[in-house]
Amino acid sequence: MDRWWSDGTETGSRLWQGIAMIVVTGFVLGIAQNALLRKGSPNDGLAWRYTPPKLDSLEEVSAQASQPGGENPLPPDMNDPLGLGRASGDGLPEIPDVGRPIQIQISKVKEFFDAEAAAIIDAREPAEYAEGHIPGAINLPYDQVVTDPVRLEAFDAGGKPIIIYCGGGTCELSMNLAFALVDAGKKKVLVFMGGWPEWQASGFPVATGAAAGGA
Repeated sequence: MDRWWSDGTETGSRLWQGIAMIVVTGFVLGIAQNALLRKGSPNDGLAWRYTPPKLDSLEEVSAQASQPGGENPLPPDMNDPLGLGRASGDGLPEIPDVGRPIQIQISKVKEFFDAEAAAIIDAREPAEYAEGHIPGAINLPYDQVVTDPVRLEAFDAGGKPIIIYCGGGTCELSMNLAFALVDAGKKKVLVFMGGWPEWQASGFPVATGAAAGGA
């Protein structure tokens, strides 16, 4: 029997058609929302549906690590027991290895950039990267590496801290890529929340083109 209700107002086939329509509609709306959010801008997508994880700042983590018994304290230097030379000779701050991404501010990003002391990653799409990026930044789009874990594991920062940025805002791409890098065993991973918009607005050097060196 195809009837569902005793009065004949609804049939089993119509009921299943309605369920299928609800499922398809939900799937389409989910894809549309993801497409809007993926750019990492608070003005794109349904912002109230996405709550980005809170990252501790470099200053907070460093303060915690410097405290006796703090989280992952930095190992003592027997030649500098008081830690007076904790910052490197070029004035760069020490990056604690805490096993999770850390937030870094633009002033510190610029210091590492000037000293060429960090591996900088642009998590945006290749077209956006080509339009403008931080000189020397490597384009490693999260949407590509998430389906190619071998590429993620093969990334070599050369022992330098890793700084990731994208289009600013909620920094969803940078966040996701940062956690993926940590899961892949990479250390000292930092997220520059201001991203490309803040770097560009600050008047710092920019590069264009598909190559890391720019055109």
